[in-house]
Amino acid sequence: MSNRYLEVLPTNSNASFSFREGRPVITFQISEQESELLPASIRWCGNFNAYSNSARADPGANLCMDSRIGIWSVIDQVVISSITSHQTIEHVKNANKFYSTFFGATASEKKLIGSFGETGLSLPSLEGQQLSVVGESAYAGSLLQNNNEFCIHIPTGLTMGTSSIPLSTDWGVGGLQISIHLSPESMVLFDKLGDPTANNLTGAWYELSNNKMVCELHDPSPEELTQLKGRGALEYNSFSGYYQTINSMNANINFSLGLSRVQSVIMNFIPARYLNNLAQNSMQTLYPLTSGGDVGKISALTFTKGGTRYPLSYNIDTDFASRTDLPDSQIIRTFLNGVMPFTSLTHTSITPTNTNKDFTLSDYSSHVLGGGTLFGVSVSYDILGSNGADFSREAWGMQMESELIDNSPNAVFIFVHAKNTLLFKSGQVSVLS
Repeated sequence: MSNRYLEVLPTNSNASFSFREGRPVITFQISEQESELLPASIRWCGNFNAYSNSARADPGANLCMDSRIGIWSVIDQVVISSITSHQTIEHVKNANKFYSTFFGATASEKKLIGSFGETGLSLPSLEGQQLSVVGESAYAGSLLQNNNEFCIHIPTGLTMGTSSIPLSTDWGVGGLQISIHLSPESMVLFDKLGDPTANNLTGAWYELSNNKMVCELHDPSPEELTQLKGRGALEYNSFSGYYQTINSMNANINFSLGLSRVQSVIMNFIPARYLNNLAQNSMQTLYPLTSGGDVGKISALTFTKGGTRYPLSYNIDTDFASRTDLPDSQIIRTFLNGVMPFTSLTHTSITPTNTNKDFTLSDYSSHVLGGGTLFGVSVSYDILGSNGADFSREAWGMQMESELIDNSPNAVFIFVHAKNTLLFKSGQVSVLS
């Protein structure tokens, strides 16, 4: 038995990738072989550069990208599938919006500054990110002056798992294909002063070059191989993305999930008008906002299963709903526990400052200092047992009472964490959800 390291190049192009240039999908294939893939070892590496126009001009002093998640903001979707059978194993939609919540909730500010900053182009402030990353992209004639290097893990349920992934066609998934779908420029880049027209940034775009994927493989011993051939199944986690809008004081969200082992549901909010808008950071995780930019304070949350309160038999009522300068502690506590159970959560960036309902703490001046508001809503079902909750036949729902008193659509990005089982035998792969 031994371990070895593998490097693979994109199968669909050797050129750079860019949403604007019509190359928005990067596909890597880890071929079928008599080995196991260690999912925690997977890294996507390359170079990032941003420009103000088609001539690859200097991006200027105002063009920026989200400082909290850095390069992860370019990932719109992640699709993982079997090469041999083409069976989709996991499909994470709106992945960057998931990362904007997940990283903030589970990583300390020191980690975001340190290891994440070194590998993923995130920095503790908007100003620092603009000066050190986006602002360093430039061409002098035909010569690229600076490449922002990155080498990142791509969090999904499967890649964050601890179980190795068998690559064999006979006793595994038959090779693994990982496709990264890029986000439009207007979701990734923005004018930090909010006026891309005046600052000549309406043609801003980014590109990714020198892409590769590296990972670690385990070659089993004869004894291990005998055990692997008799396994035939792999239990893993998955994240499914959903999208909804709310624009009333009494919002109801319902989805037929079709999943039997739901562990948690995680949500974040942003005004719909902020999305795909070069004047706004689309990766923000804000409180619901009115059309005037005021916080639509949440007064009550109810989670349901088939229309009945579940797993909480009561509403989450906020004691400080009338205060603008205090976080909603009950909501934040439930939110953190849904992203990662308290028994496992050892680090977080959430503070009374970035969960404060005073929106002035989320504008540009605060964003420079600490990444802006970090708010979300979640509910955990793992307290019910290792299998979570069964939503295969009953709809999942949430009711939210707030002060969204005018016609102010807010986007809700919803992520469902569930357990699945992968079955494989002689090149046939199927998923039990």
